[in-house]
Amino acid sequence: MYSVIMRKVFVIAVICALSLTGIQAQNNIHSWKMGALSWKDFAPNGSIGNKHSHMEYYMGIQGSMSEKGGVKYLHPTVTAFMSNEYSWADPAFRTPRLLAYHQCAFDLVELHRRQLENYLMSGKASFLELIDPDHMVDNAMQQVGEEIALLKAETAEGGDSIRLSQWQALVKQQLDTTTLHTFTEHRDAPMRWGLAFDGGIAFIGGHLHDYLEHGLAFGFTGDVGYRRHFLTTALSMGGSRCFDTVYHTEWEINDLYPSDPILHLNYYFAYGYAVVDNAYLRLVPFIGFGRQKFYYNGMDDSSHGPSDGCLHVGVDFHYNISNQVELNELLCRFRYNARHDLVSFHTKLYATYNRFEQVIGSPTGFTVNLQLGVSLMTGRAHCE
Repeated sequence: MYSVIMRKVFVIAVICALSLTGIQAQNNIHSWKMGALSWKDFAPNGSIGNKHSHMEYYMGIQGSMSEKGGVKYLHPTVTAFMSNEYSWADPAFRTPRLLAYHQCAFDLVELHRRQLENYLMSGKASFLELIDPDHMVDNAMQQVGEEIALLKAETAEGGDSIRLSQWQALVKQQLDTTTLHTFTEHRDAPMRWGLAFDGGIAFIGGHLHDYLEHGLAFGFTGDVGYRRHFLTTALSMGGSRCFDTVYHTEWEINDLYPSDPILHLNYYFAYGYAVVDNAYLRLVPFIGFGRQKFYYNGMDDSSHGPSDGCLHVGVDFHYNISNQVELNELLCRFRYNARHDLVSFHTKLYATYNRFEQVIGSPTGFTVNLQLGVSLMTGRAHCE
């Protein structure tokens, strides 16, 4: 138990050291991807009794990231490495056979690393194993330790060249047939959800501009998407001012004074189709129906101004600043094993047409709304 705890502590220490010291820390470890072992990877310590060398190796699970086509893929990975600091060999016994023996043992460590990673991502691991992955690491360490002990016994620690060659051929064959997932491809689930927060300006035109100044507006947008189709609901609230010419007569409001603030409320439901939808951009023209309301001196019934149901036509543009697929080993037994998150700069341009029958003369007009903000979209995905 003590040795297991110390191994875990050492793995955490090495990972922290790598983050803090970069290349300098990498000089103290050797991973299988770095190439074949050499005697430079072993400290020049003297023999301890009949033991002339020792290879110290470790295994652990940590997060990893890869990137392809503008998408970042986050997934757990099993790491394995040899400690250059705690591995040693007596210079008087450094022979090619002994080095070949240690290389074969290190190949066994890499083989079990791959097998554990494949098991972790296969969906075959139980829920209890996934919430306590250290137990799987301990089992893998125990298995590779037993195999290295068998390798040592059968090859006389590299002294039996024929048996060592047989072991090398067997382990190489297993490595060649134990492939790993790269996790740089994904397939999105049909459904996705999004939310955007934005703010901008509402340009008022037509006869309506004789009544109201241009105004500012802030709001949010909610999206539900199915493949390239989107259903959208949006709400924006802003402020404008009433021109002097509408005082008393046009609005028929006895207590509204020139240049008093007018609250502008706009909400709509729309359908959109993404004509562009890739790792970097999403462009969604939309059309919908909603309502615009104007209030003065608050939002109670007594301060209700004119309102009108109106058509909304526009385009929604997203430039992705973060495109990330995160694989979750707890979901590997399901069809969609990852979450796909998008964060983007959001620009929306849309127009409305209004006819306010409550106001004398039933003025008509339009608004052109330009809003900028940030949008978030998420959905399930299958990562492979």
